[in-house]
Amino acid sequence: MSPQPLGNLRRLPCAYPTLLFPRGRHLPPSPYCFLLVYLFAYYPESNRGRKPWRLLICRAMSVAVLCNLSDGLIIAVTVFDATGIRKVFAEGEKLFQLNEKIGVATYGLGGLEGRSIGSFVHEFELSHKGIGDLPLREVVEQLRAFFMEVYIRYAERICGVPFAEIPQDQKGTLGLIVGGFSPNQFLSEAWEIQIPVNNEAYSARQVCAPGTSIVAWFATYAPIERYLNGFDSGLLGETSSFIEQLLGRAMTQQEIDRYQLIRDKYSYRIFLDSMPIETGIEYVRFLVELVIQHYRFTSAHPVVGGRAKPGVVTYRERNFRLME
Repeated sequence: MSPQPLGNLRRLPCAYPTLLFPRGRHLPPSPYCFLLVYLFAYYPESNRGRKPWRLLICRAMSVAVLCNLSDGLIIAVTVFDATGIRKVFAEGEKLFQLNEKIGVATYGLGGLEGRSIGSFVHEFELSHKGIGDLPLREVVEQLRAFFMEVYIRYAERICGVPFAEIPQDQKGTLGLIVGGFSPNQFLSEAWEIQIPVNNEAYSARQVCAPGTSIVAWFATYAPIERYLNGFDSGLLGETSSFIEQLLGRAMTQQEIDRYQLIRDKYSYRIFLDSMPIETGIEYVRFLVELVIQHYRFTSAHPVVGGRAKPGVVTYRERNFRLME
């Protein structure tokens, strides 16, 4: 599955930097975030000359929401996981504390090499001493390199071919959201790693710099877009294509700017400046539960379920604390 262009309307700037495309150009233009997930299976040597990889195309059964405030950072996920093809685990762990002051949330692939992502996060912490003394950017880079190595090793083993020969559209995504404080800093920041997209050094995306107040969401987030903006990126893309078909040409920048004024008039504004951390926790929990309840009532087989699990780190505590 490869991304398709959404047209000019998709290029509209947003009131929130991650409102329409928080994961950049790598998202399929759909109200759902489809992920390609490798089957956890053993492929005999006799099959390896015949494209032995198989894929499971499934809906991401999770959502993650991040909120960065002046007092600290909150990340919330759903406690609901589908790490394999035959079983959905209602208590899958996707939010972790790393070196006390850093929080890590995951989405996409639920495991590698038959192990949970959480076990790899723990291995990383044990094998990378002194990360607590590094700026968060350097911790993110070491985490990216660590998971990229694991991912390549796993993919080559189950496919039986060099990693470069595996088609790009047949590589599942592992997302990691990393947030917290750098040493001797009083403002928090957050980064996003996409494996294997971020295969080059320092290619992780900074979601928010220190001092930036922001709410961002990842994985299956269409209900949040619809609630805050009145539409999601899927509708935006189809509307863009429809308008351009009527016009018989691409929209000009002036036309895009005029449409933005209309769109912004109907978007909700959430004031994050000086928002207390406890209010931020309630807001993030609300957004995650909004997605959970949406799919509870609209899907025969909910693609997001379970319950919201937040974690928080503040300039006072300096430890990432998991909450219920």
